[in-house]
Amino acid sequence: MTRSIVVSSALMIMLAVGLVVTGPAQAQKKVRFAYPSSADMGDIPSLLAWEQLKKQGIEVVPTFFPRTDLAVQAVVAGEADIGSAAGIAVVKAVESGMNVRVIGEQVRNEWQLVTPVSFKDPKQLDGKRVGYHAPITVTEALVKWMAQHFKIAPNWLIIPGSDVRAEAIMRGQLDATPAEIVDVLNILNAKPGQFHVLISYAKIFPQLIGSMYFARADYLQKESAAVDSVMEALLRAHRNAEERPASVRENALRLLPETKPELIDAIAANYKELRIWDINGGAGKERGDASIKFFEDAGLLKKGAVSFAQSFDTGPLDRVLKKIGRK
Repeated sequence: MTRSIVVSSALMIMLAVGLVVTGPAQAQKKVRFAYPSSADMGDIPSLLAWEQLKKQGIEVVPTFFPRTDLAVQAVVAGEADIGSAAGIAVVKAVESGMNVRVIGEQVRNEWQLVTPVSFKDPKQLDGKRVGYHAPITVTEALVKWMAQHFKIAPNWLIIPGSDVRAEAIMRGQLDATPAEIVDVLNILNAKPGQFHVLISYAKIFPQLIGSMYFARADYLQKESAAVDSVMEALLRAHRNAEERPASVRENALRLLPETKPELIDAIAANYKELRIWDINGGAGKERGDASIKFFEDAGLLKKGAVSFAQSFDTGPLDRVLKKIGRK
């Protein structure tokens, strides 16, 4: 064999080995993400975070489920890696023995109880039609708390989707429902003078956790680097929304084309007032403990059945905050 042939053969082997070694490093990391409903305003920071992560070599593949329980089940079954869901749904899953943990907050409690203006006191809702999203959700916890606090027994109706319930109440098919900010504004704008906010749960329970990011405990251990990257991108997106409210409008028009342009400024103002996107991740022990107690008082959790340590894992968030600083 001549020297040139030997050299050529050696180069070919080196290139082949190089391709084997470098191939996986160049491939994008995929993270499957489960949403509990169709995209809405609260999802804007996470959708923006996915765009930034793609530039860093991490592709987040979202799936939008029609119900909260389906999103939780997808993560539990390993069909999704990380998801977002009502805090109570994740804590309830832990109570049931499922191996999931809350790792951060997507949006704070933003719910407001909307009724026709003829209802002046929650006690008037005794025997009336009150709709909420689904069992084991924040909306159920809030309306069940109301029933206990005011000693009333409404006629409960389960109607998934804040926007769907907003349409139902405007058609006279409901007497009251908790609605997200965007749907509250839609109702008030579409039917001026006919509806009002009877209870602002966001102001009564500012400590209550809202929609939370969560994952399986084993995934958090095995894929800690990817989880940390996801949490950092999310937290940076939350802070950008806080610092640049105008970006919410710009991206809402791009990412949520069905959103009414004339309402976006009002929605963004409400989100900023209530600090819907927590700039430090919102999964601290104080709010976690307060929320667990609220869910117990609302009758959705057995007292003492679940602790903060059992249902939350702040490790990823703590590492990210150590890196980028707490505000």
